[in-house]
Amino acid sequence: MRDVILEELRFSLAIVLSREEVVPRFRIMVPGTPDYIVFVPLPDDVAQRQWRMQLVSAFMAWKGASGFVKSSELVTPDSVVSVGVTRGGVAAALRLLLRKPLSAGQITWLSRDQIGDEIPALLPPVGATIEAAMIADLERVFGPQGEFTVERAAH
Repeated sequence: MRDVILEELRFSLAIVLSREEVVPRFRIMVPGTPDYIVFVPLPDDVAQRQWRMQLVSAFMAWKGASGFVKSSELVTPDSVVSVGVTRGGVAAALRLLLRKPLSAGQITWLSRDQIGDEIPALLPPVGATIEAAMIADLERVFGPQGEFTVERAAH
């Protein structure tokens, strides 16, 4: 898991250093298949944000995920962060961003207390079921012409 977290952190940092915005993304691990990479902008509106997080959690249940890494850019502290969650544990690392000149600080591993419970709670239990209405929503937002981008990892 640490290797995936570091890989995702490097990817986020490369986006920042190219002066682009980091769209929150979830690298979703499903046994026996290439990882799904799901890009989901998370708005400031709390209700919309919660709905999108529910959709990601339901997507994980739908695909039978065993874990995921969520990567994003934070405002406070100004940093990029990747949080990995599996049934066996939770880990996270961040890199502070320096804006003048644009660069990054060292990698800092976070303690479990610093991570909180919101992100780890997204991993659904084994065998979680999804109602037909939610499957229709998932197909609409994550499908080929969906609202959010879904890719497959190269390896």
